[in-house]
Amino acid sequence: MTKQARYNKHGDKFEHVITIAPQPGQPDPTYSYKFPTLEGNQVVERWAKKVRPIKDLTRYLQGCGLKRFKDYLIDFNGQDYEYWFRDARMALLFSLRCSFMKQTRAAHRSHGFKIECPDCHKHIGQEDIEWTI
Repeated sequence: MTKQARYNKHGDKFEHVITIAPQPGQPDPTYSYKFPTLEGNQVVERWAKKVRPIKDLTRYLQGCGLKRFKDYLIDFNGQDYEYWFRDARMALLFSLRCSFMKQTRAAHRSHGFKIECPDCHKHIGQEDIEWTI
């Protein structure tokens, strides 16, 4: 079964698809939000659903100089992510990268550090440091 191409709002065709299974423990792949719209003389709230992209892959695509909705699209079909590309060469490059890349957690925290006191040789935790300008 061949998949139908996707189009952006400018009518550009995205026909090269790479599917990626979400890893367990990752955040929900989609999210919903509400927005106001005008119907007649009343403002009505509507709901929309968007795909939450994989952060590591988004950084990789940005590093390649690709822009979302211009060079690639992201969709979620209920069980897999679908990355749609305009250029077949970029789709091949992306599939090679995805074949060995493991997704990381979405929440990135800074690395803690400890400073050793030169007199007593005890470690001072980051939360105990008082920064001055």
